[in-house]
Amino acid sequence: MNKTRVLLFSTLAIVVIALAYFISTVEWNMVEEEIGLTQEAGEEPLLAASLFLETYQKKLKKLTTQESFLQAGDMTLPKTSTLVIDEATLVEYEQLIPALVDWVKKGGHLVYTLSSRREQLKLENNAVIALTPITVKDAEFVANRKSILTTPKSNGIITEKEDSFSIYIAHRYTFENCSGIEVLQKNTEAVLICEEGVDEGFITFVPSINAISNDGLRHLDHGEYLLWLIGTNEQLFYLPSTQTTSWLVMLWQWCWQVIVLIAVLSLLLMWQLSMRLGLAIEPSEHSKNLFAKHIEAVGNYLFKYQHHEVLKSALLIDLANAVEKRQPKYKQLNVNEQADLISSLTGKNSQDIHLLLSEPLPEDENKRIKFIKLFKELRSLL
Repeated sequence: MNKTRVLLFSTLAIVVIALAYFISTVEWNMVEEEIGLTQEAGEEPLLAASLFLETYQKKLKKLTTQESFLQAGDMTLPKTSTLVIDEATLVEYEQLIPALVDWVKKGGHLVYTLSSRREQLKLENNAVIALTPITVKDAEFVANRKSILTTPKSNGIITEKEDSFSIYIAHRYTFENCSGIEVLQKNTEAVLICEEGVDEGFITFVPSINAISNDGLRHLDHGEYLLWLIGTNEQLFYLPSTQTTSWLVMLWQWCWQVIVLIAVLSLLLMWQLSMRLGLAIEPSEHSKNLFAKHIEAVGNYLFKYQHHEVLKSALLIDLANAVEKRQPKYKQLNVNEQADLISSLTGKNSQDIHLLLSEPLPEDENKRIKFIKLFKELRSLL
């Protein structure tokens, strides 16, 4: 074996030993990375709640058609069940309000979720809320979820018997005049949740469904909160709104300053374009032909009676007025700069335009006609 092979095998052996040592000394850790919701979870906000309740032998069912819960003006849901509704459904389903009122009075449990469109839909004073003395008001400080990946700080504590648990309730509204069970916001007297008895049943008023959605159940003690909502009932029904909030409304609720900024920038852009391009007036070809004939006739008349300077001055003023609409500072430029500017706007030769601006009208009739026609052509291009 020659020296080259010995050196090669020695090098490979050293590399293998170093690599083996490196692998043996590295501490390997398994890291979980949040990749967001699956498509199924994105389409069904209470999927996590449904799977969670199954472990407690309870069922959650989403109501999709009116026939599945309302027939002949009566609720077909069991009196020993819990129904979560979006407030907007009160105006989306016929005869829902009187049916709900009757169902609750006979023993049903209604979880009444406030809608972000309640002012738009005029739901402030409806027959379901009128069953209780409570009133809804805008929250002093709006609480929104900043990110589903960060655990929010609890803003409420629910106490039942000897047990208590912390929750975070996203809200734009709070409740007043609650005579039943209250869940207060921490460090304030604002009521986040109110539960009122109505004859044999009761209504739980909540400001949002966020806490028991797919995003909410991963934080704090929201599983306990979901079980507290359903109580001893074994069935939970969910009636969502058939309409989604428009992106403009959602953006306004998130940050109305963004919409105001976009509107101001749009107006400034329109103003800038109008200053650079002039008035947005569609040119009339018929009018341009009449104006061209008029200019030619006046030019011949003035030249005939030795009014060269008057004609040239009129042509220059007309051209300058046309350019001013595109470039307001045109008249402040010297002749060379004016010629270059007109050339860049019309595509015509800069030297020809310079002669047009600085030289007097030619005495030769043919040259004079070409001279005036060039003025008219520039005027048309501008």
